Amino acid sequence: MANRQSVVLLAPVGALLLTFGGCATMSDAGNSPKVAQTNYAVPANYRQLLANYVAKGTDMSKVLKAEISPPGAWEDPIFGGSRPIACTRITIRGSIIDQTYSTGFMFEKGQIAEAFDPAGHNPAAGGAFAGAVKNAVTCGKLTYGAFPEFSKSKLHASERQ
Repeated sequence: MANRQSVVLLAPVGALLLTFGGCATMSDAGNSPKVAQTNYAVPANYRQLLANYVAKGTDMSKVLKAEISPPGAWEDPIFGGSRPIACTRITIRGSIIDQTYSTGFMFEKGQIAEAFDPAGHNPAAGGAFAGAVKNAVTCGKLTYGAFPEFSKSKLHASERQ
């Protein structure tokens, strides 16, 4: 019985380790943390990069609201360390209800290296609980404001079609 209780108590810890385990590295092999931090910095043109990225995968006719965060940091609660991020929040008109989607972005060498769902539920990594923790340490803690670059991307996207 004690083994079963240990497994039940350790499952959430294991879920957190699986969720955040790949996020703790901050340096390239053999490079100093300062060099690595520069490689992963949010670039000055991040707003335009994110506008173009989000516009490519969005039905622009259904967008009700678009917001962007200033650069923030992904603070790893398990291993420590952080990685610079920026996030977007797009509200889409649905057939029954409107939906808001958040996307977090990490960068490497001035380009988008990874786009992630900050509240995504991965059953193997703790499901909804792990998703809530991940959102809390990433996009959920950031403030959001106007995203006029997205509107400009909408115009360019309609020209491409």
